[in-house]
Amino acid sequence: MNSGLRRKVHLSIRKGVSIPPLKKCNTCCSPSKFHCPFCLPVFFKPTKRSRLRIHLDIHLRKAFHIGEYTVHRCGLDCNKRPHYHCLYCTETLMRRRDFISHIPKCNQAEQQRAQDAAMKQRAQTKRLSAASLTCGESDTPSYDIERENDSGDITVIPDSDDDSSQGASSSSQLVSPIIPKSNECDTVVKKKRSVEPRSSKCHQTVQTDFDKPQDCDEYYFMNLVKMFKKLSPQKKVEVRMKMERLLFEAEFE
Repeated sequence: MNSGLRRKVHLSIRKGVSIPPLKKCNTCCSPSKFHCPFCLPVFFKPTKRSRLRIHLDIHLRKAFHIGEYTVHRCGLDCNKRPHYHCLYCTETLMRRRDFISHIPKCNQAEQQRAQDAAMKQRAQTKRLSAASLTCGESDTPSYDIERENDSGDITVIPDSDDDSSQGASSSSQLVSPIIPKSNECDTVVKKKRSVEPRSSKCHQTVQTDFDKPQDCDEYYFMNLVKMFKKLSPQKKVEVRMKMERLLFEAEFE
């Protein structure tokens, strides 16, 4: 059935030229006779099968053919007079001309309702997808930039300090990028290139008693130590284990 049609159609609306199965009545008729499936005994008295076939042919001639459906004239107790049932709504119409003028308007209105429902469904789907994207962006942790006056560096610190977060997230927050001042770093890098090769093997031990850093590596590690001291004992143990594992792996490279 077309999506514009009602899911439950009336008995008088048949697909193609089919009719309901004919059965003998053994309750109200004596002897047993056949009832018309579209009429009450008031409009058509029960009779033999041959006469009922002729009556059904008359029904078929008076019926309307709309697409693959046939709308027969109904004489059941849904109305006091014989009538036609609309294919798209629950309206009943007595006269043929009323039915002919009603069907196109009702079909157009049904198609418009289907289009409006489809547009609402698409708009709702777009709103849900936009809401899911917004929720995904809000889950990404934001960062505030905090400047220290004594060292002049810029440290990236997350907004929330959730102690129940996993060790991987805490270690990723620890090794956050530390950006030194551009002029100072350029001067130190030039001195380092002229004096010694680019190697940090001599700085494996972290020294914290310097008043001023000697090069960029010391400057970097001093800030790491400052951040390390602010951690809880449990986080310090996790960081130590990760650093030992990284140093152990670096020896075999």
